[in-house]
Amino acid sequence: MGKTVETLADLLRPGLSAVVVGINPAPKSVAAGHYYQGASGQRFFARLARVELLPDGEGFEDDRAFAAGIGFTDVVKRPTPSAGDLRPGELEHGRQIMEAKLAALEVPLIIFTFKGAATALLGRFDGHGSLGRRRLAGAKIFVMPGPMENRERVDAALAQLKRLTR
Repeated sequence: MGKTVETLADLLRPGLSAVVVGINPAPKSVAAGHYYQGASGQRFFARLARVELLPDGEGFEDDRAFAAGIGFTDVVKRPTPSAGDLRPGELEHGRQIMEAKLAALEVPLIIFTFKGAATALLGRFDGHGSLGRRRLAGAKIFVMPGPMENRERVDAALAQLKRLTR
């Protein structure tokens, strides 16, 4: 929104098989220079590994995923300890930029790490997982279950994600 901030660079390039979209980076992730370095982020990466979207190996998870064709970005680039700390107007501003960014990539799948990021771009909706026929910038949409969702619902959602990526 016109101010310079230290943040995470987008990990985007042509030819990606999916793009992961978060609300905004956490200060811990910005300090490390890598996406999703907190406890919730590590849970997210474990879920990506379960559906074979995160290859095994050394180094940071976002680097390995990017090498395998998974990109990363956020609706708002300004880091905060919590998405609740965003200022009025930041999500709307980020939404406009994000839609153009995603349309230019022509990526087949968008994976939202948290429902809040998805509702910032899509408006309110029920549930999580695949949003069926709904699209964003022409891409299929998948919303990760929340970190406290019960195991059966997480397993069912991850099975959907695995089908979407085959």
